[in-house]
Amino acid sequence: MRVKAYVTLLGKVAKPWKDREGIDRVSYSANVMQENGEIIDTIRLTQEQYNTLLAGKAYTITADYGTGNNGGYLRIVDIAETK
Repeated sequence: MRVKAYVTLLGKVAKPWKDREGIDRVSYSANVMQENGEIIDTIRLTQEQYNTLLAGKAYTITADYGTGNNGGYLRIVDIAETK
C-alpha cells in the first residue's frame, strides 16, 4: 500500500555498526514528527538523503507500507521538501 505523510524532520542520526564479516557500515536515520509535536517514527535514509535533508524543515514522504518478519515497515519511495 502506498502512503503519503507530511512531517517535520527533528534530527538526523548516522550510526556506525559492523556487519557479520566485521566490515564497518553506517546506518542513516531521522526522527520525524507531525503537527502535534509528537515523534511518530524514525525513518531510514540513504546517505544522499541524509546529506541533503535539513532538521526543522517540513517534508512530504511517499512510502510503501509492507509487513516483514519483524512487523510493519515503511520503504521510502520519495521525500521532498513541502512547499
